[in-house]
Amino acid sequence: MIVQGYRIENKLKKTIEDLERDYNIEISKIQQILLSIHGPITTVLDVLYGDVNLFILNQQFKNADKDMADLIDVNKHDEVFHREVIVHKHGKPLVYASSLIPKSRCPPEIFDEIHRKQLTTGKIAYKFNFETFRKITKISIEKSTPLFEELFKTDEDLLTREYVMIHDGKIFIHTKEAYPLSYFRE
Repeated sequence: MIVQGYRIENKLKKTIEDLERDYNIEISKIQQILLSIHGPITTVLDVLYGDVNLFILNQQFKNADKDMADLIDVNKHDEVFHREVIVHKHGKPLVYASSLIPKSRCPPEIFDEIHRKQLTTGKIAYKFNFETFRKITKISIEKSTPLFEELFKTDEDLLTREYVMIHDGKIFIHTKEAYPLSYFRE
């Protein structure tokens, strides 16, 4: 029988505990899983709700501004593909996601799939056996915006997480996910 061991440090759990304390709220276990999972959020949503769907709100090339360049470690004005999607079940929005993909770091076959298919970026990378490492860079609570109020039909604050997918030591994709605080509380 094991009677002694070492405590495993979990910085993401600490960040979530800090949010709970700072905002005087309780973040549900499901929300904690969605915020801290290093894999695709759609995997958890599929388990919770059955198959979920992806709806592309907007996707276009942009020249990176300073904020974008900082997030994905490219030069200002480099070409970036910006994609905004909603993961939904039967038309009910579950999660909003916005991704930035530096064109110079995306193999053409993967980029073609991202541009044409209604699949998540993670599922496309998996389909091509494109090996990546996900690193969560930020977990926060943010005020709603007109876009979120329109999508989710509420003005409540949002739980957000940001992460990067890294390939060969370089950021391949930056993603920000958001959903209202009242979601995933069951």
